[in-house]
Amino acid sequence: MKRMFSTMGCSLLAALVLLAAPAAQAGAISDTGTNAYWGSNAHGSGDVIGAAMYDISGATITRVGSVLTITIATAFAGHAGADPWTDPGPVGQAGIAYGDLFLASAWNPKVVAGDTHYLSDNASTGTKWQWGFSLNNRWSNTGGTFQLYNLGGTANAQNILNSEDVLNCSQPCTYRDGQAAQVKTSGSSTAVAQAGKTGTWTVTADQKLTFTLDMTGTSLINLSAFAMHWGETCQNDVIEGFARVVPLPGSAPLLAIGLGAMVWLRRRQGARA
Repeated sequence: MKRMFSTMGCSLLAALVLLAAPAAQAGAISDTGTNAYWGSNAHGSGDVIGAAMYDISGATITRVGSVLTITIATAFAGHAGADPWTDPGPVGQAGIAYGDLFLASAWNPKVVAGDTHYLSDNASTGTKWQWGFSLNNRWSNTGGTFQLYNLGGTANAQNILNSEDVLNCSQPCTYRDGQAAQVKTSGSSTAVAQAGKTGTWTVTADQKLTFTLDMTGTSLINLSAFAMHWGETCQNDVIEGFARVVPLPGSAPLLAIGLGAMVWLRRRQGARA
């Protein structure tokens, strides 16, 4: 009987360990509504410059233990290489591509009274980004890997490239300039690749880009809230804002029950020994 209890106890303990796994935490940033970030230099076009293909609707930031996942909902997913009027990129590709993703521990956009869409904010006036995900092949429509960079300069100009730095139109074109598009991976002494810290990014058929990074060994792991910026290399639409990641409904009570049951089971097994 005692052995049967021990076997059952081990099985129960294994199940409870699963219950006590790190709780999922999540937050969201919307790119719709009166408080959505448009940013400056839209040249009178409002939220989205050009085709609806560039539209971004929102982002979700999820943390489970040390793993950070950022999912961006955008009609541009699957359309890298569009509008090939831009000159070829640094590895021979042409057209608009996926921009790099930027993070910071605080969000400090330039705010002007009566401005509901941060129309005075750009990379030179707003948040100083602290981390960047530099994509390995930004023209891929399936995904790939990215390198985590620490952006140590005192101003964004030391660490990043804006859309006007990476686009070179072969004919007249309009795009949102002044916004952070890529990590300055060369010609910068302050944008530093963090050794061994790469993540993955994917493009899915439901018009989403997903970035995943294990934050172990990085200063990101200490954050419970994230400021974020992302857009296409043309920045025809931009999503920017601040999200505090909080336990998903039901995950915190489940974790508490699991931990409590583990303690009870250990005590009961000790009493029977």
